[in-house]
Amino acid sequence: MKTIATWLSDYGLRSTLKNQRIWLTTSLIIAAIYGGLFWRIAFAGPYTIPDDGRQHLFWMLRYVDPGLFPGDIIADYFQSVAPAGYKALYWLGAQIGLHPFLLSKLLPPLLGMVGTAYAFHLAMAIIPAPLVAFTSTIILNQSLWMWDELASATPKAFNILLIVAFLHYVVRQRLLHSAVVLGLQGLFYPQTVFVSVVLLGLRTVWPQRKPKAWKFLVVGLAVAGIVLLPYAIGTSPYGPVVTLEQARTMAEFQPGSRNAFFYDNALRYWLFAARSGFLPPVVPVTICAALFLPLLCRLRLPLLKTITAEGVVLHQLGLASIVMFLASHSLLFRLHLPSRYSRHSIKIIFSIAAAMVLVALLESVLRRLSSTRLWQQSIALGLAIGFATITVGYPNLLNSFLNVVYVNSDRTALYDYLQQQPRDIRIASLAKEAENIPAFTGRSVLVSPGHSLAYHQGYYAQIRPRILDLLAAQYSPDLAQLQAVIITHDIDFWLIDESSFNLEALPKQWFRQFKPELITAIEQLQQQSPALQRLQSTCTVVSDQGKTLISAPCLLEAKE
Repeated sequence: MKTIATWLSDYGLRSTLKNQRIWLTTSLIIAAIYGGLFWRIAFAGPYTIPDDGRQHLFWMLRYVDPGLFPGDIIADYFQSVAPAGYKALYWLGAQIGLHPFLLSKLLPPLLGMVGTAYAFHLAMAIIPAPLVAFTSTIILNQSLWMWDELASATPKAFNILLIVAFLHYVVRQRLLHSAVVLGLQGLFYPQTVFVSVVLLGLRTVWPQRKPKAWKFLVVGLAVAGIVLLPYAIGTSPYGPVVTLEQARTMAEFQPGSRNAFFYDNALRYWLFAARSGFLPPVVPVTICAALFLPLLCRLRLPLLKTITAEGVVLHQLGLASIVMFLASHSLLFRLHLPSRYSRHSIKIIFSIAAAMVLVALLESVLRRLSSTRLWQQSIALGLAIGFATITVGYPNLLNSFLNVVYVNSDRTALYDYLQQQPRDIRIASLAKEAENIPAFTGRSVLVSPGHSLAYHQGYYAQIRPRILDLLAAQYSPDLAQLQAVIITHDIDFWLIDESSFNLEALPKQWFRQFKPELITAIEQLQQQSPALQRLQSTCTVVSDQGKTLISAPCLLEAKE
């Protein structure tokens, strides 16, 4: 009679081709299930889009209708900063009839499954135990689907796949394949190229020289030079990038703002903040088991003795990420955001390390319960079920599982009306709904919170005055001032929501970092009704679930 420990050894830890196929297939099935659950969210209605897609996908409507967003600096800017491979993929999709928004919903599960396959084989190269590889892919998938990066279908969605594929080919000494993936990194998520090249450099000297390490480094540097050359020699019409000194003085980068970067709390700033911090969100909690790996290695648990020499690649990836994280901090913001160099790497490292810990502990305990006695096997079976519940089952029971931050709107009356208007109209709004308008209607907005990024001075120098003009005009009691802004910015419609003129809600709005202008607006609202509010009922063309669309020509014709 086989004990639970024997079953574990024979079917979970023994690296036979049959076992690998079984566990890899199971990994892919679970990844596919997660993808299917995501599709239930993504296809929940006609107006659904990933949160970040409202910035990084909307301009791709031009691939379907080139006449959209004429002279729109927001669309032009986000199109200009999109990586070449990312743009090419969506353009190609549009040419074969795949609408960009449809492709954005199809891609995440596919990326997740391909990434799962690479992650499984990478883990097998580090520790030849199929159950460990399976567990690592489950933890990694849960980490990806409990945040919005993979689901976003933006450039960052490709990053995990490109990192694990690169590591897989490097540890297996596949020079050509590694070079191809490195090139794809540059085309889809250029920041990753720096981490990969530093890793190749580390492999030439640590822990010992390897015959092909210098070849990989030379080829890697050549490929990196080619894919990064356009960024090095190209000039952006929206540059230069904001400097550290400038950012420190800008309210846009302070806590509470849309681009918040600096925090007084050093722990938050260096470790946990979304843009400046080193660590990714700690999800699922089982990933924290990775922290115990050094201790268990010291205790020399049997399974951990099977870690191969290639396990050093995790150390190399971690060190390379630290190097680039610190480099990005020292060169703010020329290498963009520091967190982009560490968060994805840490997820991969911790997923594999956590799997090692969990399976090693299970195997060690089951070894002690190797007797065929019923009571011992009952305990062993309970432990095996508990392991499966903790690793596979528990995250699926959380409310935060599949926290993909997808926007699902049903303001069909508003969107239908705007879609019927000429393609060159411009909508002014300080409401958050302005983020949805370009994606759901194909029409331009003057500003929106999600489109008001302050990283490129040439871009933000045109966006910031628009925000201040709208803030002044929307709350001014002077009709002439409102009309002057409409004429200056060639506005066709003005969109407000039910909280636009609420004194209590005003200090909580996304534009609260503009304190002098906000104070003025509050004072004006306290003293007299704004002109826009007084004419709201007269000039409204559409009202939809708390959102009111006002005709700008009507406002121009008004007299008081």
